[in-house]
Amino acid sequence: MKGGITRRLDEVVKSLDEKQLKKALSLSEVKGLEEHHQWIEEAARTCLANKDNKKVCEQAIKGARDKVHDTVSLPLDDTSLEGLEEYMTEPIDQKPQQPEQTAQPEQPTTVEPQPGKTDEELFETCEPCHVAVAASKFADICAEKPEEAGGCEVIGKSLADENTEPVDWLKAMVQTAEKAQGEAKEEMVGAITELTDYLERRNSPFLKALNEEETNA
Repeated sequence: MKGGITRRLDEVVKSLDEKQLKKALSLSEVKGLEEHHQWIEEAARTCLANKDNKKVCEQAIKGARDKVHDTVSLPLDDTSLEGLEEYMTEPIDQKPQQPEQTAQPEQPTTVEPQPGKTDEELFETCEPCHVAVAASKFADICAEKPEEAGGCEVIGKSLADENTEPVDWLKAMVQTAEKAQGEAKEEMVGAITELTDYLERRNSPFLKALNEEETNA
């Protein structure tokens, strides 16, 4: 496995250890981690469907964390096939073993996510995932351009609270963008505009809730 991917996977595992699903979703949204992203997204869906049952959510996060961790720390002397597909992207000297271990059991699980259609369709329907990605962009802008970004306290508080709801993220991003200046403001406005367009296309209840709160304010 390449060093860059390994480091990113370590960050994903750390985020899952800290139950930061939004951050883990954002970190795994890169080429080469499609399957990992799907594991995390499944855990996120389970948590959203069981908001009143923290135990179920924690078990789902732990399951995704263990799957991701296994692809990073798979022992070289392990005789099982688990995580083997992660090594198939690198040249393997032991040619006789490669076809025996990957011919049937591993091939279906690694080929399916390659086209990206399934992941794209899943991501397209996951409104909280889009909100999380936009929030991650805001956090990056705050870190890279602190002076132009102005006050990022609201974003910081939202990141620190793992129970921050999508509507609260939307409010935090709007407030932060309003205070920003220069290139930071342009990037923030672009990110929130893209997110808003997506939510409007889906007639999202998140936007409705935000509009109601602004109207009642």
